Amino acid sequence: MKQVLDWTKAHQRYFEEMAAIPHGSFHEKAYSDYLVQFAQNHGFQYKQYEIGNVIIYKEASRGYEDHPAVVLQAHMDMVCEKTPESGHDFEKDPLKLYIEDGWLHATGTTLGADDGTGVCYMLAILEDQTLSHPALECVFTVMEEIGLDGAIALEPADLKGRRYINLDGGGGGAETVITSAGGRRWSGTRSLDRKEAKKPGYRLTIGGLEGGHSGGCIHMEKGNALKLCARVLKALSAEGTITLASIDGGSKDNAIPRDCAAEFVTDVDEGILRERTERISGLLREELRYSDPGLKVVLERTKVAAVWSQEESDGLTDFLFVCPTGLRHRNMNRKDHTVASENLAVVKTEEGCVKVTVSMRSAFESYIDEMAEELKILGNLYSLSQEVGGSYPAWAYEENSGLREKMREAVKACTGKDLVEKAVHGGLECGVAKNKWPDMDIITMGPTAEAVHSPDERLDLRSFDSCYQVLCDLLGRL
Repeated sequence: MKQVLDWTKAHQRYFEEMAAIPHGSFHEKAYSDYLVQFAQNHGFQYKQYEIGNVIIYKEASRGYEDHPAVVLQAHMDMVCEKTPESGHDFEKDPLKLYIEDGWLHATGTTLGADDGTGVCYMLAILEDQTLSHPALECVFTVMEEIGLDGAIALEPADLKGRRYINLDGGGGGAETVITSAGGRRWSGTRSLDRKEAKKPGYRLTIGGLEGGHSGGCIHMEKGNALKLCARVLKALSAEGTITLASIDGGSKDNAIPRDCAAEFVTDVDEGILRERTERISGLLREELRYSDPGLKVVLERTKVAAVWSQEESDGLTDFLFVCPTGLRHRNMNRKDHTVASENLAVVKTEEGCVKVTVSMRSAFESYIDEMAEELKILGNLYSLSQEVGGSYPAWAYEENSGLREKMREAVKACTGKDLVEKAVHGGLECGVAKNKWPDMDIITMGPTAEAVHSPDERLDLRSFDSCYQVLCDLLGRL
């Protein structure tokens, strides 16, 4: 393996080692076992859950034996997204890291800084015998990105500490999250009856969109490939009958979909079809020229063997066209804070059916209930069988936090800056922790990473280092 990072810094060395081990959501077993081996090699007590979570316990350093224990927590899974041309296999291949202008990237794929940085901070702290700190309970969770499953599986009796540092908060070490959204996932499925295709076939591809985290980027009005595909299909249907054979786009409910492809047949003249496609494409490019300047709309001939019934085709197209997605509500007291949103995330044609997934987020359960009811009505209108799940709790703001005040001191001492408190729209495991341990005092921190959940994800290495310094200083104050 070619060394890219600075291995004299333990957190950087561990990140490069982590990048060599596949650890996407649902596929964390190899890395979970790596953590167990680490604990055994260093003589630490540990617990490995059947689901894959690992907790490693480290005794207090000298002079801190009577200080209350501290919980450190991060999730080991990463979102697996790649560019259309990438041949990367997330279940087998190591990430290909490179540095450009002080930022760490992975070639053609997500980087996994979310939340590999937090994992590697804990390993570096566990390894370092020179640090001053109370007893540590280092919690490594799985499947955070697909519904906080690992955090939900944690057993309350396994943690004694009531001061909890979540290492998934970002902000470069000078920010802490004070509240996060809860969420729910809606899925709608429609059965398909296929018949032989007897008209010319076409493939419509939407691509070149920037995508991004469906919590952190939803307010930026990024183009949604599924919605754009439905708009183009509706525009084409104004010229004649369009009958779908398949439609597939998006891959994760927590990522704004960047690509979508639909195959269909039609008897509309090809010249008219292409002229109409170019006309609607021009409108979309104008609408998205600031948020998604790389938008591509491609129409090409293809062979189509079988298609859906016309009712199924029209119904699914119409559902995608009217399905709500994007920002729903802002906090009018903090206008930078999104309070409620939906993400039309995935559409997938499977054997005998087509399935649509929408994720809902909000700081208020009432907003999630409202959005779920709207989707229920729409789903019924378009004959979709429905399932709602993947719920996770919001994390409410608490005015008084002794841990936050200690972080304020550490940030000032290490950076000279004042601690910034922020509310986020993404879901954090903090909400699950607060639900399990109501008396837990919780803060977050983490380095600066951008474009997470997309192949453009990048990590500021200077921030990666400076945030680690703040974390170590903070532990010495506890």
